[in-house]
Amino acid sequence: MRMEIKLERDKLYKEIQDNLFYAASNQTLSHAFIFEGSKDSKKEVMATELSKRILDTEHLENCSDYFVVTNEKMNIETIRFINRDCYIKPFKAKKIYIFEDAMKMTPVMQNAFLKTLEEPPSDVLFILICENARGLLDTVRSRCISYYFPSEDTSLDIDKALKEQIESFFENLIEKNEIGIIQYMEDLKNQKDDIDVVIDAFMDYTRDILITKERSDYLSYCIAENELVDTLASSFTHFQLLTIIDIIEDTRKKLSSRCNYNLTCEAMLFNIMEVIK
Repeated sequence: MRMEIKLERDKLYKEIQDNLFYAASNQTLSHAFIFEGSKDSKKEVMATELSKRILDTEHLENCSDYFVVTNEKMNIETIRFINRDCYIKPFKAKKIYIFEDAMKMTPVMQNAFLKTLEEPPSDVLFILICENARGLLDTVRSRCISYYFPSEDTSLDIDKALKEQIESFFENLIEKNEIGIIQYMEDLKNQKDDIDVVIDAFMDYTRDILITKERSDYLSYCIAENELVDTLASSFTHFQLLTIIDIIEDTRKKLSSRCNYNLTCEAMLFNIMEVIK
């Protein structure tokens, strides 16, 4: 089973790579991307491989058109330097700026960067790498194409029964079936020992709906042909999905702080219900 999961994820990674490489070859690549995922995902690998492809080199460290903004360099002076430097013509096809951890950018830094992100030169590429894009301003996220990279930890993959429970919950949610939503609480009570896996699955499925809404070519659970997800994507607003993700993340933090399990899960469900009212 673990080998099958790894092969499936390798296949999905290859699909993202092919999509980006094709766009790069045809000069239709967007100017800015967000690569989001956990620490053990392959988001950094993708950023490196895409950069090598664009700059036609295996030695990025020797390329003057390649810049990595490390955590140590993440400050307002660096942002101001990029704002000026990106208008200097590259030696090769593009200038590429990789933000090692875009979540380290303060609101002041993001606002200082926003004008460049809105109207960049045609020969510049920005890749913002982060674990949670919610740490970025809406104005920054809206100007980037986002890809979500799932964890390489195969233990986090949801099984069929768990996926069906989550799908049933969302169906009840869009139908405003409060009884069905409350009944989902019984499932959560029985999953207390595996709640970390459940929360991760809930979070990723919600992200898949959001990604579908944003018309990304990549879905973390291979649900591109799932009609239910298309229906869900059309049933929620962008803001509603982001709010649900925030509620799930807040629930994770409360459970980690050992808040009352049943009350915390009930609060999560009722807060999500309030989102669609």
